[in-house]
Order: sequence, then C-alpha cells, then structure tokens
Amino acid sequence: MSVVVISSVDEESRKELAESLARKLGCESIGREAMIERATEAGIALGKLEIAVLKRSAPWERLARDKARYLAFITAAVCERAANGNVVYHGRTAHLFFQGIPHVFKVCVIPDPERRLHHTMRRLGLDWETGKEYMRQLDDDLENWSHFLHGVTLTSPGYFDVVFNLQNMSIQSASAFLCSMLQSPEFQPTPASLQAMKNLYLAAQARDRLMRDERTGWADLNVTAQDGRITITYMPGQSRVSHEIPAVLSGLEGAGEIVCTMATTNILWVADKFDPSSSLYGNIVDVARRWGAAVELMRLRGLPEELNEETRALPQVTPDACGIGEAPVPKALDMTGGVHDDNEQEPEGQDDGLAITTDRLIERNIFGGANTITGRTDGLVGVVKSDHRYSLIVIGDVFSSRSASLRVRLKREIAGLLRERVSVPVMVGNQLQDKFLFGKRQLAQLLIFLAMAALLFLVVFTHQEQILNFLAGPAWKSWRIAATVGVALIVPVFAYLYGGAAGLILKLLKFR
Repeated sequence: MSVVVISSVDEESRKELAESLARKLGCESIGREAMIERATEAGIALGKLEIAVLKRSAPWERLARDKARYLAFITAAVCERAANGNVVYHGRTAHLFFQGIPHVFKVCVIPDPERRLHHTMRRLGLDWETGKEYMRQLDDDLENWSHFLHGVTLTSPGYFDVVFNLQNMSIQSASAFLCSMLQSPEFQPTPASLQAMKNLYLAAQARDRLMRDERTGWADLNVTAQDGRITITYMPGQSRVSHEIPAVLSGLEGAGEIVCTMATTNILWVADKFDPSSSLYGNIVDVARRWGAAVELMRLRGLPEELNEETRALPQVTPDACGIGEAPVPKALDMTGGVHDDNEQEPEGQDDGLAITTDRLIERNIFGGANTITGRTDGLVGVVKSDHRYSLIVIGDVFSSRSASLRVRLKREIAGLLRERVSVPVMVGNQLQDKFLFGKRQLAQLLIFLAMAALLFLVVFTHQEQILNFLAGPAWKSWRIAATVGVALIVPVFAYLYGGAAGLILKLLKFR
C-alpha cells in the first residue's frame, strides 16, 4: 500500500503531478479541493476561517478550535481513503498531517514561476504587473495560513522526503522518478507504520467527533490513540466534560477502550505581557509537558492613578474571552460559524499578547484558562489562595512600563509576597531554567563540575602513596590536625562536585 502526499503552493502543478502518478500506480488521486467540499458539508466554515486568519478578525481561541476541528476532519478523511489501498493526495500543507509515519511518501513541488504566472494571468485575466503582485500577495497569505495551521513555512525541507523543482524537469519526469522511488524498501508499509496510521486515523476520528458535539466541543481536549485505546486528557477546570466523553465516542469503530484523565495540575503564569516567542514560554511549556500540567495565564494590570486607595485594594477579576469559566455558545446556535465580524475584535495590542499565547497553548492542548486581575498586587494573593489547583507559580514580565531596575525589584517583591502567604512554589521567570530545565548555563556547569571532579580523581590516583603517608603514615602525628582538616575540606568539595554533576546529568535525561 503506497500513500503519496504532494504539497505545493501551485494548485495546477501539484494536481498534474498527482494525477500522472495516480495513473501509473493505478489508484485514485484526491485533491484538497474535494476535501474542502466534504468539510463544508460537515459544517466546517473553512472559507470564513481562512478570511479570519488573514484579516485577524476573530478571537484566537475560536480560531484555534475551528482549526483543530478542520485538521482532525482532513486527517481522518485522508486516512480513511488510505486504508482502502494506494492513494495520492495533493494539497498545500498535506505533508504535515502525516509526520512520523514512514510509509507516507511526502513530496514537495516547487513550480516553474513563469509557467505559474502565465497560468494565473490567463485564468484571472490579469496583466503581467498585476499578476506578479497577485502571486506575491497569495504566497504571503499561504505562508500565514501555514504558520497558523502548523507553525512552519510551506517549504521547510526537513518535513519532506523529496523535493522536485519543476523549473528543471517536466511533470512526466517527476512522476517517473516518484514511481521508481516508491519501490524503495524505506517507503514500504510495515506492521509498525500501518499501526501508526491506524492510531492516527482513530485519534482523528475521535477528535472530530468530540469537537463537533456541543457537549464536548467547548473543552480543551488532548486525544491520543494506541492499539484501540483512546485516551482523552482534559484540563482541571473542565472536569464536567469527562461525563460526556464516553457517550460522544460511543459506537466509534475501532475504539476498544476509552480512558478519560485529568491533567494532574496547573502552572500559573503571572505577567502583564505575554510572548509565545520568548524563552520563558518555551520553558513553561516544557515543564508543563513533563508534569502533565495545564498552563493558566493571569494578566496583572494596575489601576489608573486617579482611583482612590479604597478602590485600589479590591482586585477585579474578569475571565477573558479565552477563560475556561466562559459559558460556550452551542455550535448549533452559533450562526457565525465560530468567526466573528471585524467589529468584535479586541483592538490590537490591548490584550498584551494574551490572545496569541492562548492560541499557542490550545494548539499544544495544555491551556488551562486565562484571567485578568486589575488592582494592587497584594490582591493577587487572595485570588491565588482561593484556588488550590496550582503546583507552581511563575512570575513573568510585570510592570513593564517601569524602569529596568524598578521592574526587577517589584518582580522580586511579588514573588516574596506570594511565597510568604501561599503554600505553592513561586519562581521568577529566569529561575525556571535553572531549577527544572537543562540549557547552556547548565551545560557549562556540568562541564566545570566534571572537570574539577576528574581533576581530584587524577590527583588522588597519581599520588596515592603520598596521600596515604599524609593520612596514616609513620609521621602522621606530626600533622594529624592538618590531615583532619584536609579530609574535612576535600570530601565535602568532592561530594558537591560529584553530586552536582550527577544532578545535572539526570536533569539532562529529564528525570524528575
């Protein structure tokens, strides 16, 4: 069974190659356009989703969930066709659906730009300059769409098995090359790769069902499948969904066992600005993955100066649009298809990165909710003490409008205040790497510890006779005090170096 996925920005080139290859293999060719029709029939407003992504005209959380549903539907549909035998599928980012399945042959097609331009001009009736500008804008939009769906560029070579440049070869030659390469043993299905495809198909079916049903579509669920067992992990604040999941997945073909588990805990990230491209975001996500935890965001905003002190003392907590406490709109009653008009968009920059960070966490299935606190910083203590879900509190960027030195001092004061009044570990952002993760600094420490410990070993083993005489030789009584002091100093130093190196090695190997 051969499964070939052809990806390209040019619909005509990928379609011609897919159809030519399908004729040689004697199988069917499936295009993205046919899948879009099926998705539309299933109620997925893909057109609105694409427009909303390009115009940034809808809340990121809604877009993230609609995107997850679209990806689940497309993955399930292609896997269904592939289960019936050889298939050639062509689309824009189709190769990214099947990473990690060896027998799915992933092909990138780089079109001939002149041929593509002439075809666009003829199809749309454009002149040369307008056609060039149209193609440039189209490529930009496709890159934005790819980043929204998968977080990578369309032609990142590491995600393909082979790249064909049609400037230097014809469709027929590329098709012949593909037929020959498909005979290679590396691209033949094995029991392990076929099982991986079955797991992907079952998980996609389950995810699609859960997201289409109004009883479970509002929740942030992580769905995996392994040998017929479906595991669904939900966030701590969404525990009521666990009673609905078995009913929604009842009767799913291939599902032998359904296991519902709750993420073990929450990590609270407190900041006035959030940035998913920052190293702190990566560190928090890494720790959350290891712990099986959800990440909850809390935006800390100060009150305007003109408010009186009595008002300042009262923290005002409001769930954001992405908060887990928000009552979801049933999909059957949501006439917008999950995409709002432009006037519903929060003005750009006013959410301080909260929306985009929420989207990234939803993509990773570790989003635990988001809130905004307005008031004095000591009001944060009361909010945190009222919720016992947290196993770690991370203080990120706070008071970003203040000077650097004052910002550092205030951040430490918040951390100290929380440590005093809340029985939860509290860390300033830069401490997270040192405590739980292995980075460049830890690598330097490991090398230093290993070098110094090795040096002590070398000194001891090359001077054993002198050391034994010093510690218990004939003249030991003359310097017994020095020998005792030497042992008392050297042994703890060696233990510190050896223990530090061992601890860093365990951290590198991700032992908790």
